[in-house]
Amino acid sequence: MPKDRFLARGVVRARRPPGKRPRTSQSDSESDAGDVENLEHQYGSDPDDASSADEFLETPAEKRLRLAKDYIGRVQQQQQAAAGDYDAEQIDRDLIAERLATDVQERAGRWSRRIAAHFAYAIDEALATRVLRGGHVLPPTCVAITPDARFVYSGGKDGALVKWHRESGQRLAVFRSARKKRPDHDAGHCDEILAVAVSSDGRYVATGGRDRRIHIWSVAEDRHLGVFHQHKDAVTGLAFRRGTNHLYSCSLDRMVKLWNIDDLGYMDTLFGHQDSIAAIAALQREQAVTVGCRDKTVRMWKIADDSQLVFRGGAATDQHRITKSLAAPDADPELAERNPRVRASIAAHHDELRALAAADAADFTEQCIDCVAMIDEECFVTGSDSGAICLWSVQKKKPVFIHHLAHGVFPSPTDAAEQQQPPIPPRPFWISALCAVPLTDLFLSASSDGAIRLWRMRSGKIPGFDLVNLIAVKGFVNGLSVCELPSDELLSLKRDIVVAAAVGQEPRLGRWNKMSARNVIKLYTLKALPQKSLQ
Repeated sequence: MPKDRFLARGVVRARRPPGKRPRTSQSDSESDAGDVENLEHQYGSDPDDASSADEFLETPAEKRLRLAKDYIGRVQQQQQAAAGDYDAEQIDRDLIAERLATDVQERAGRWSRRIAAHFAYAIDEALATRVLRGGHVLPPTCVAITPDARFVYSGGKDGALVKWHRESGQRLAVFRSARKKRPDHDAGHCDEILAVAVSSDGRYVATGGRDRRIHIWSVAEDRHLGVFHQHKDAVTGLAFRRGTNHLYSCSLDRMVKLWNIDDLGYMDTLFGHQDSIAAIAALQREQAVTVGCRDKTVRMWKIADDSQLVFRGGAATDQHRITKSLAAPDADPELAERNPRVRASIAAHHDELRALAAADAADFTEQCIDCVAMIDEECFVTGSDSGAICLWSVQKKKPVFIHHLAHGVFPSPTDAAEQQQPPIPPRPFWISALCAVPLTDLFLSASSDGAIRLWRMRSGKIPGFDLVNLIAVKGFVNGLSVCELPSDELLSLKRDIVVAAAVGQEPRLGRWNKMSARNVIKLYTLKALPQKSLQ
C-alpha cells in the first residue's frame, strides 16, 4: 500500500528541509503556530517574502525571527522620521537588553540589580505604615510575606499562627496553640513559635517552635497538612529553597535537617556546629548558610557535594578598629545628603564612636551570632550581640567588611540614683533581625534602638555597605521580612517593596528585658522613586 494513501489525488507531500526534526508534541506545534500568527497579525509580513518559495519551507522559529527583524526595522524608520536623527546608543541601552543581562546574573546567583538608591528619601511613616493588631496576646517572634505579597504570616510566643491580608490588614485565619494532653495536639504548636517560612510558589507555610516540631500548612486551604518530630530541641530557623519545595531547618540541637514538603518526607541531617544554631538562610542553589550562637562560626552547607565551608566569627570592636572605621571615607556622600534624617543619624553615630574611642571604653567582642541573610549565592551578612554587621564572601574565611556598632549603644542612665553607682560600661544594641531583597544591593537590619535600617551594597572592588534610610519603630524587632510588589511593567527593574516587622515587648529567645511597646505586626510600603526625583 502506498505511503501517501491518505492524500487526495494530485496532492504531493512536502519534504522536510534537511537538518530539521519533526515536532514530537502536538501542543508545542499548535502553540508555535499560534505565536507566529499573533506576530504576523500584530506586525504584518512582507508581501514580497510571502510570495517566495522559501517561506513555505521555513520553520516557526525562522518565521518569528524574520517578523522580529521586520518590526525592529520599522520602529527604527519611525524614530528617524519623527526625530530626524538616529541615536544608536539608545538602542544599545534598550530595556530588553538590560533585563536579559540581569536575568543572566540572577541565574548565576550573583546580585546585579541596584535598587537601594530608589529608597533614599524621607519616608512619610504615617502613610507608609500599617499596624496589624489583635493577632497575638504575647510578643510576636517571626513574620513572613508570601511571594505574591498578598498575605502575611506571623507567629508568636502564644503559640498562634496568624494569617493577614496585606492590603486591607484584615485577620483572615488564626491557628491557635494546642494542648499537649489533647488527642489532636499534633494539629498545632503547643509552645512558642520561633520561625516561619513560605515556599517560593506560595503553596506552603512552615512553622517551627520551642516544642521541637515543624508544622506544614496550606496557604490556599488554610488547613494543617503535616508535622515533623525529628528535632530534639527548639526549632529556631526555617528556609525554603527558591524554585523548589525543599525546606531547611535548624535547631538548638545543633543539627540542620532537610525536608521534601511535596512528599511530606524527611531527606537528610547535617552535623557540624558545636553549639546551638540560631538562624538559617537559603536561595536557589542547593546550599544553606547557618550561624552558631556560641561557637561563633558561620557555616555554608553545600548539600550536593556533601561538604561545608566554615567561617570564623568573633570580630572585636575596640579603640583601634573604631578609629580606623572613622578614618575610612564614605563610598557615596551624595546618598546621605538626599535624606536629612540619614545624614543626622550618620553624624550622631560618628560622634558616638569618637566619644567611645576617646574614653577608651569600647571593648566589645562578638560572643554570639544571632541572625543571617543572603545577598546572593556567594555573599551574605550576619549580625551579632556586639552590634556589628559583618559582610562575608565565600572567597575568605574572615569578614570582608565590618560595620561596628551599627545600631549604636544603650544610652547612659539619666537617673541621679543610678549615676551614683559605679559607672556601667557601654552596651551595644545587638542585631536581632536581618533580611535582604534577594539578588539586589538592598538589605535591612533591626534591633531595639528604635529604627529599622536600610543598607546599600557598594559596587566596585572595595566591599562594604552604607546606610540608605531609616524606619522608626518602637520595641524589640524579633523578625523581618521583605518582598517586592508585582509590577505591571514586565521589563521594569525597580519595584516597590513591602517590609514586615514582628515588634514585641520582649526578645525572641528569652525574657531578660522588657520594653514599653505593643505586640503588633507592622507593614511598611516603600515606593521606588526614580533617580531624577531623588536628586
